Amino acid sequence: MDHIVVIANPVASQFTGGSHRDVMSHLSKSHLVEAVWPSSATEATAAAAAAASSEASIVVAMGGDGMVHHVSQGLVGTETALGIIPAGTTNVVARLLHLPTRPAKAARLIARSEETATVGMARMTLHRGATETTHYAIFACGFGLDAEVVVKADSDPYRKYRFGSIHYARTAIGVGVRTFPSRRPHLTVTSEGHEAEVTTALIQVRDVYSYFGKMPLRLSKQGPSPMTVLVLERLRRHRIPQIVVDVLTGRELENVKGIEVWPKVESLDVTADPPVAVQADGESLGMVDQATVDWHPDSLRIVGTQSGL
Repeated sequence: MDHIVVIANPVASQFTGGSHRDVMSHLSKSHLVEAVWPSSATEATAAAAAAASSEASIVVAMGGDGMVHHVSQGLVGTETALGIIPAGTTNVVARLLHLPTRPAKAARLIARSEETATVGMARMTLHRGATETTHYAIFACGFGLDAEVVVKADSDPYRKYRFGSIHYARTAIGVGVRTFPSRRPHLTVTSEGHEAEVTTALIQVRDVYSYFGKMPLRLSKQGPSPMTVLVLERLRRHRIPQIVVDVLTGRELENVKGIEVWPKVESLDVTADPPVAVQADGESLGMVDQATVDWHPDSLRIVGTQSGL
């Protein structure tokens, strides 16, 4: 009988003890199931890697996009598949996969699925001084503005869980209005014939960059194929209303002065002086002074998908 490990985040906004019991009950009907309760992101990744090493067939991330991100880091390049039980605020990956929103239904889908889909990810090689780390992004990553928004939003977990997308939107506008108008370009971003001195670089690797409520937000109408990069030279206060309207209405952002959109990017190099904040899948990864983001095909196996990423 196949072995499934369920790694859960009990403080996720939509998590309940009852839903976890339902998930374990449905999965245990056809599999050997083990529950793991990590106390940190590092423990979640380590638990996923340990499960893959012990030849678990599936590791389930029960929580929001943060839990999906951290569990996936331990499964990249292995034969163990990722299962997703959405229990967070936005659940971007689950929505991209058109997964059921109810945990019990998502568990039943995982339990009866016999095939997996293999997907690519953005591989991020990050440097801070002599320290090098590697991370993988499932749907988006970024340097500068969005990463600072993540840090600021996470500093108030009550509002994050209570107000979700509204909290992120208010935080983004606040950071944009108060902090970034005085920020001078300090990132050198290069990619396949492109080069720019900017304050922010955003990378989209799926059909959407994120969601505002039910509304998908994109950097470009054109599909990533494999990655789309948006670079922002400087954020002027008088342009913020136009940018907000363009994002919400799906207009082409490259029409905004100071913004460039680079389609069909395979690899991207970033150098920052001073160091810049970085995020992947909405999770802060700290500060870096150099980075490479490249497309890494066939990185992750996912089970229970109703449509491919």
